[in-house]
Amino acid sequence: MSARAKVKQGLKSVLYLLGVFGLLHRWRNRHVLTVLMFHRVLPAGSLAYQLAEKEFTFSTTGFERCLEFVRRHYTVVTLHDVQAAAKNGTDLPRNPVLITFDDGWRDTVLHAEPLLRKHKMKATLFLSTEVLDLESCRWWQDAMVAVMADKAGQQRLQAAISRISASVLPDDPTDAGRALTAHLASLLPEQRLELLELAQPGVFDAILERQMLTLDDLYRLEGGAIELGGHGHTHAPLTQAADAQAELKISMERLRSLRTGPLSMSFPHGAMNESLVNQAHEVGFELVFTSEPTLSLVSNAVDATLGRIHVPENRWTCRDGQVDAAQLATFLFFRPRAPVVTNGAPA
Repeated sequence: MSARAKVKQGLKSVLYLLGVFGLLHRWRNRHVLTVLMFHRVLPAGSLAYQLAEKEFTFSTTGFERCLEFVRRHYTVVTLHDVQAAAKNGTDLPRNPVLITFDDGWRDTVLHAEPLLRKHKMKATLFLSTEVLDLESCRWWQDAMVAVMADKAGQQRLQAAISRISASVLPDDPTDAGRALTAHLASLLPEQRLELLELAQPGVFDAILERQMLTLDDLYRLEGGAIELGGHGHTHAPLTQAADAQAELKISMERLRSLRTGPLSMSFPHGAMNESLVNQAHEVGFELVFTSEPTLSLVSNAVDATLGRIHVPENRWTCRDGQVDAAQLATFLFFRPRAPVVTNGAPA
């Protein structure tokens, strides 16, 4: 670390310890909603943690540090609270925060939920409903990430796909990843497994314990510590999905069958546009969340589109390898405040 970076980090720590950051946050963000986005929470020494995609994985120790920070600076709210504020124009508590998880990883229930319960907090899980039905221990999208980790893997997968279709990946890595995910999502589960095994033999054998939630896991949740929202059905990016409307409808139907609370969703991979926002509202989703890292105004909003902040356990939030309160404060407190979007237009 350079001398300038050390001075800057030291100044952050001093301002946080003196309460300057906290005071600014209590005033600046007293009436805006912060939505935190997490994915996986695993014990740092576990094999699952070692194999997980680090950008989207928290250690249990780091996650608990985040919860302690949240308890110090925010009031945790639920989807019901946000829905009431959006529908009725009521105020949320001061400095409200909504804690969310994506996808439907089993460790959300095994490791994150007990910590939430310990700190008497609630969270929302945006569930890709297909994961409940899949039989493989390793989620096919996790296997795809492993295959795509190097250029050779990408080439082998493209070659495997080309054997059965004329699909060609775009040159841009982000577009290529989304196009590939959408293509595989449109196939039957056994076809996905076959393609990924062709690209990297044994890729599914690297994970021997089930990664994703089952229906029984959801039914075993007690005390309502985690509410459910939608995250598409197959987790395909909806901007490139073969049938985005069907994805939204199936997700809605499954959520209703699970007797969830307020009907809400977040866009898989953050892939969205105005048309998709409108379609989500049309099929019945009342609260629609994006992956735009903004704070949100929700009072007097109906069918609100709300931003979420992806929180990683890396140099943005850590100091000397541990989640650090001063780092979290500068990462979260000074985000831009976006206007609510109602039916695809700024409110």
